[in-house]
Amino acid sequence: MFLGMAIDATGCHPESRWHSPGDPLDPEHHRQLVQEAERGGFDFVTLDDSMVLPEGPGAALGRPDAVTVLAGIAPLTTTIGLVPTVTTTHCEPVHVSRALATLDHISGGRAGWRRRVVTAEAEAAHFGPEPPARLDELEAEDAEFAEVVTKLWDSWEDGAEIREVAAGRFLDRSKLHHIDHAGRHFRIKGPANVPRPPQGHPVLAVDFDPRGQRAALHDADMVFADVRDVPEARARCGASTRVMGELEILFAGDHGVSGWGARPGDAAPHRTRFAGSPVELAHLLGDMWDSGDVDGFHLHPAFLPTTLSRFVAEVVPVLRRRSWLRPRRETSLRARLGLPGRAPNVFTA
Repeated sequence: MFLGMAIDATGCHPESRWHSPGDPLDPEHHRQLVQEAERGGFDFVTLDDSMVLPEGPGAALGRPDAVTVLAGIAPLTTTIGLVPTVTTTHCEPVHVSRALATLDHISGGRAGWRRRVVTAEAEAAHFGPEPPARLDELEAEDAEFAEVVTKLWDSWEDGAEIREVAAGRFLDRSKLHHIDHAGRHFRIKGPANVPRPPQGHPVLAVDFDPRGQRAALHDADMVFADVRDVPEARARCGASTRVMGELEILFAGDHGVSGWGARPGDAAPHRTRFAGSPVELAHLLGDMWDSGDVDGFHLHPAFLPTTLSRFVAEVVPVLRRRSWLRPRRETSLRARLGLPGRAPNVFTA
């Protein structure tokens, strides 16, 4: 099975802010979390992001820019994938393509991006007085946004950098392409000013919403779906798409907490929650993986770093003994997830 861990704020438990020794604005906080996840054999970590203060446990702590944080950690890690949330609403494709291409370069091909549409009025208010557009309009913009980002990544062919010192030629300009995109939402000439990412295209992850657009799922390399929705997500996704079951995890007794309590403003949890022992969690994950619907799990720890540390120390050994988890030597995120190799270039395919 593939494993991913969310390293958002201090954890997803309503009381986590009172028990975490870390400060999300301290670079050591995220560095230690990512390095421990890497030592534990995780395939990737995710870091959430938005333009507004988070609700719940991290509300008082602020929210650092996810791409910037993971870019700082990239040189300090070697195998683990780095997947920031990047919204396609209120952003420009050229900025996003440049930031993610840079992350892929400095990580040696370990970047991903969790693409998200934003409908919150609080976020729209940062960009003007107009209310957010309708969801169908935002989804259409999202699809075009992703198309433009991909074209910008592909605007440099492989081998565009020739570095012929004797001839005084650094670039083969015949291998640079103006994308000349003219669509409903964006008009962009190109080319990009960052060479094509090592993976061709960083791994694209999207959140599964039973009510959302189906087109985004077919473009995705990886889909995050609540474990209750995994069978439906699998039915909608392509054969090569990795479906990751999402689960909030709590080891009962940590910090004197035995259960989840209530999340402010929630009538019911938006993700399935587990509370129990590490061995019980290991067998739950193994049984779900044996069902064949899920390729792995995207886990949200109750407390950081406590829940992550206990998972690495007490759950991972059980998964390995049962052959549910195996060591992987691949370094690029695409190869690590068993995805098709370097993505084809739209200008040369």
